[in-house]
Amino acid sequence: MNDLKVTLLANAGILLRYKNTKLLLDGIHESAPGMFSGLSERLLAELLAGGGPLFRNIDYVLFTHCHPDHFTAWCTEAFLENNRVKGLLMPDRQTADLVSLRQAALRRAERTWLLDLPLGVRETIPLQEDISLTVFRSHHAGKQYAEIENFCYLLDFAGRKVFIIGDGDYDAAYFARMLAGETIETAFVNPLFINLAEGREVLAQAVKPARVVVYHIPFVDRDKGFRRLVRRDIEKYQNSLPPLAVLWDELQEMTL
Repeated sequence: MNDLKVTLLANAGILLRYKNTKLLLDGIHESAPGMFSGLSERLLAELLAGGGPLFRNIDYVLFTHCHPDHFTAWCTEAFLENNRVKGLLMPDRQTADLVSLRQAALRRAERTWLLDLPLGVRETIPLQEDISLTVFRSHHAGKQYAEIENFCYLLDFAGRKVFIIGDGDYDAAYFARMLAGETIETAFVNPLFINLAEGREVLAQAVKPARVVVYHIPFVDRDKGFRRLVRRDIEKYQNSLPPLAVLWDELQEMTL
């Protein structure tokens, strides 16, 4: 089977499966106070142990940035101690003080990429014969997070391109420059890229995907009206944007 499948863990944590390869993005974080959901205790324990068919033999672990709704250091270290991986990609500066985690990465990952790219620079990394990724840095959305480096991933599965924007800023001109010449099949975005005019501009003028998957949404038990806003925005803008789908429930799966 050459299908490209995605499973939501929590928030922006997803597991992508292509043929026999598994890539985990922003998917190792515990539940913490606040609006956004972390992994449930049951799911986190299963992930850290590498248990069950879903989490057994994860090949690559990637983080866009190190905010707690995307990344937890001790969980990532525990995962690595229990599971060898082919590759780990994470921000350099945001993990510089996490000595124990970095040491675990050296022992347990065949290759670790500590990302430290200037704005406007792309790096392409071949992962295996038919999978590669291109990574570049953007600003994090929101003035209060201006100093946070957000890394965007353009994943290429034998020509099928999936774009993970993380919590990137709403800068259409920048993304148009960084994605020039790319044909993107699926873009994963947080709901503000649908809700805000400047977010929709990024999708329409820069990313231009064939389809959009909206995620980074609280589960029902954490929701304070955000899910209703997502539903309303999708209905409102569905005819002016590429086809929209939503991932917002634990272990919800989709074939791309």
